[in-house]
Amino acid sequence: MTVDYNAAPILQVRNLKKHFPIKKGAIFAKQVGAVKAVDDISFDLWPGETLGMVGESGCGKSTTGRAILQLHKPTSGSVVFQGQELTGLSNTQMRPVRRDMQIVFQDPYASLNPRMTVGNIIAEPLVIHSIGDGGSRKARVKELLDIVGLNPAFTNRYPHEFSGGQRQRIGIARALALQPKLIICDEPVSALDVSIQAQVMNLLEDLQTEFDLTYLFIAHDLAVVKHVSDRVAVMYLGKIVELAEADKLYEDPQHPYTQALLSSIPVADPRVARRKDRIVLSGDVPSPANPPPGCPFHVRCWKAQSICKQQMPPLEMKDGDPGHQMACWFPGPEGAPGTITPAKIIEQMRAEEAAGLAPPKRVVRSSDASRGTGGVDPATGLPPHPGHDAGAQPPA
Repeated sequence: MTVDYNAAPILQVRNLKKHFPIKKGAIFAKQVGAVKAVDDISFDLWPGETLGMVGESGCGKSTTGRAILQLHKPTSGSVVFQGQELTGLSNTQMRPVRRDMQIVFQDPYASLNPRMTVGNIIAEPLVIHSIGDGGSRKARVKELLDIVGLNPAFTNRYPHEFSGGQRQRIGIARALALQPKLIICDEPVSALDVSIQAQVMNLLEDLQTEFDLTYLFIAHDLAVVKHVSDRVAVMYLGKIVELAEADKLYEDPQHPYTQALLSSIPVADPRVARRKDRIVLSGDVPSPANPPPGCPFHVRCWKAQSICKQQMPPLEMKDGDPGHQMACWFPGPEGAPGTITPAKIIEQMRAEEAAGLAPPKRVVRSSDASRGTGGVDPATGLPPHPGHDAGAQPPA
């Protein structure tokens, strides 16, 4: 759906931090440190937009989503939803706001109460917010089941009677019950098979168009995020290191970490895959309890220089383009030494074919077998035995 970036943002996040204290001592516990799960991030989200948020496990994506919903109270920073500041609200004050903000959890097995029927699970938000009576709630539950592609007759079944994909559809139906404006999708397809992932992704896209939904789509699979997001934010160790429109980010990544993530995406074309170089990062992700000084990525970056170890680069525009921001002292399209992106490989292959330099594709014909060129033996239907003429009888 078309996003109007001239309109007011539905969500504004400024300098958001969420630090979890590390305490020592059994009786008189004393704080000795903090895990900086989210460490000073800012972004906007517009009505009808899908903002993808990607990064390695432990980079703070899920914590960001929960801090926005105030499920984790932020350590500091501002979260403004539809013009209302949320960080100072109590749980009672947050209840009416949550009618417009919902979440689809990552694990479709753990996010549904095994002791409740599907009908009760989906109707629970309606009960909590005192919407409708018993009859209207049952009708709404059946309507929601039909919307997400499940049989409305399933209301009296329990979660253990459904597959993973069906359970995730139940979770989506529950999130839709209150007709929210913003849904935070916390890795909604990571626990599903590939074929089921495609079904759930298509469902989310259809629902966004039908109900004018806004998504914050959290994932670690860049291939998934590419097809559903209008913009993509790349996180590393609690910070946003690059933020751009999806097409720009995939075609012209600026931050070395983004380049490394994109190089790890599998390529379906085996010719491209054979010529593709992958950026393999050295070392492990540093601990968020003791992040390195300066740029947190400098300990794994092939471009790192002395300034990277001393100062954190600001998240700033690329060439005056407000839609493309990165936090890097030495941004650029070049990857690691010798790296060739899939887009460049495809461009090179097309140029070679146009110039007649690419080797012609070999077509194996049945007559190849009689010439001993490695074709299929018509007598046996098998490749010729090594060291024997094609068409000859196999050794006894």
